[in-house]
Amino acid sequence: MATASPVFSPAQTTAVAAAPTPTAQQFWTKWLSDILGPLMAHSGSYTPEQMAVHLKFLEDHVAPTLGPLPSEPRNTYTQTYVDSPFEPSLNLTSSGKVKVRYGIEVVKPYGCEHGDDPFGEQRAREVLPALARACGADMQWIKTAMDAFFLTKEETEAMRGKLPTFMPSALLAFDLDGDKTMMKIYIIGMRKAIASGLPSTNHFILGALRKLQPLGEQLAPGLDTVAEYLATTKHHVMLIFVGIDCVDPTVHKSARVKVYLHTSSNAFEVVRDVMTLGGRLVDEVSLKRVEMLRDLWPLLRNEKPGEGPDPVADPAAYDAWHKTDRLTGTPLSGLQYNVEICPNKPGLETKCYVPLFQHTRSAQESEAAMERVLDRLGHEWGSDTGKYRNCVAAAFGKHRVSPTFLSFSYSKSKGAYMSSYLPGVLAAGHEIESGDWEYK
Repeated sequence: MATASPVFSPAQTTAVAAAPTPTAQQFWTKWLSDILGPLMAHSGSYTPEQMAVHLKFLEDHVAPTLGPLPSEPRNTYTQTYVDSPFEPSLNLTSSGKVKVRYGIEVVKPYGCEHGDDPFGEQRAREVLPALARACGADMQWIKTAMDAFFLTKEETEAMRGKLPTFMPSALLAFDLDGDKTMMKIYIIGMRKAIASGLPSTNHFILGALRKLQPLGEQLAPGLDTVAEYLATTKHHVMLIFVGIDCVDPTVHKSARVKVYLHTSSNAFEVVRDVMTLGGRLVDEVSLKRVEMLRDLWPLLRNEKPGEGPDPVADPAAYDAWHKTDRLTGTPLSGLQYNVEICPNKPGLETKCYVPLFQHTRSAQESEAAMERVLDRLGHEWGSDTGKYRNCVAAAFGKHRVSPTFLSFSYSKSKGAYMSSYLPGVLAAGHEIESGDWEYK
């Protein structure tokens, strides 16, 4: 987790002090709505009625889960690099409308590390079903995932004091599709893997996914491919968490389980290795995905003229080149990936996440880099329209900071598609420079 010092003008300080203190739910409702409302409006994808439905869901169901006011005693949020429990995103595909999404973390009660729920898992067992019921999500995979990855009471006591408590017990994400709210959950399986006593964390996590019901056994071929790759790759690839679609996989044939990976290197030869799982994915779509990503790589890393080997003149040297991150040694360094496994269809789909703020020094520089990528893809939100930067500015104003991740993948049905993840800033802040990064 990282923090940037908040910056307030005297006028802001006076205004905040003079205003009556809102309740926590009032604060979170206004704060969430002030960001999500403009994003939906400027996306051009939602009617006023649909926007009202989503804002009401925020007020009634999401805001009450986010804990006390940020100014009150609380745990440090881990969702984004700006100490925030909320991360909206814009999903931009070659086909279809721009969609708004957002993620939240299950905020642990302050001081829980000293009580019966040191890791916040009991809290997650309350929050996940409640939000699932509120948006009509299916509970089958959620329930079996919690049983597979959360500690028993005995394991909780055994691990107390042995494992850090700052990691969230779970994260959630919501896709806003028309007036529907589609839910996904993310769980870090490392805690349970360590408690299990098994020598391999990867073996435990992938094995636990096989136990999901229904259709867990149909995930086995894809999970076996991932396990084989992780056991044989020469690169340092870590399995960090899993993601699960909260739909009934017997009804929704596109339901997915996602395995998230991390590499400290951003060299393209590493990217190619992960995106093809060491050459195991060689179908036409997988190869085109890598080809398109290679073309975008100088833009995704915001490379300047003369920086690094020439990708055309010396492709081998370029592919081996790791561009140094601005802020090293953090979970937001290097790259993240996911491997999507669907029990109802063969094949695997991979996606790459680039921490854009590691290669840019301002929101404006990040936005320009994002627009250049959209230009290269021929997307209607490219530089000439100003739609991307105007949408972000409407939600965050002049104090916005750089996006966290920018993700890329390609499929036959969607074409090229990307998501721009935008950290929810709690107070007027400043860009994180190399000298004021604090990671605890």
